[in-house]
Amino acid sequence: MLRNKLILFICLLFICCKERVSDRIEVARVFDEYLYLDQIPPIPNTSDSAIFVQKFSNEWAKKRLLLNKAEYNFNNKSYVDSLLNVYRESLLIHYYKEAMIQTYLDTIILDSLVSDYYNSNIENFQLKETIVKLNYIKIKNIAPNIEFVASHYNSLNNNDLDSLEDYCFQFAERFFLGDVEWVSWSDFSKELPIERGYYYKQNKLFFDKHDQLKLEDSVYTYFIFIQDFRIKGSSAPLEYVSSLIRKVLINKRKKEVVDNIEYELIQDAVSNNNFKIYD
Repeated sequence: MLRNKLILFICLLFICCKERVSDRIEVARVFDEYLYLDQIPPIPNTSDSAIFVQKFSNEWAKKRLLLNKAEYNFNNKSYVDSLLNVYRESLLIHYYKEAMIQTYLDTIILDSLVSDYYNSNIENFQLKETIVKLNYIKIKNIAPNIEFVASHYNSLNNNDLDSLEDYCFQFAERFFLGDVEWVSWSDFSKELPIERGYYYKQNKLFFDKHDQLKLEDSVYTYFIFIQDFRIKGSSAPLEYVSSLIRKVLINKRKKEVVDNIEYELIQDAVSNNNFKIYD
């Protein structure tokens, strides 16, 4: 009696499993392998669902057919297996190193370290283009009280800049004022009227600290006040390259972490007689 109940239970379990499998909707088949509807990725809103499914099915089938032919006809399977093994090993080692770096890496880089590295390697930070710090306002010629801009755009006084900024938020097309970042003059000059912009791009000697430029075209007036500049071939200012230096120092620390891990692994293996080089 118990044996009959056990057989009945196994049969019911088999039927249930078969029903669950058959619940999957078959979309395509290549030999004995099926593509099911639940394996199709989400269909984009912009796509026709039938076309999308057909295209995905064709791509799936091409891969399966090519793989089948390759496995049947390619004689040097051991070479492929060895490549896969090398890739697997490299991938495992890479992710292990990344995990160790995340665990042990100190990402805090003090400003003093950045400054020391800059001063010790300043010859490596020569500018490949001229850069500037500037007050800049691009404003339509019909803007109200444009004389206010003309009298304050060359100021570095915080009170003047606050008032000017309030004005620019209302009327300027584009602006940056006060404590600004260094920018490429070549890129910035594309903002300027064509003829004058070309002239200033080519003339390397026009710059002077606190130069004031006012340019106009038929629509806009451009106010430019040169706070500071560095010409191509000179040393880049520290603040311009500080983020790059921080990346360099972080990468050096990453290498140190990995080197230390590898050294400790070797030492531990030797001391435990797990590694030996024979004469």
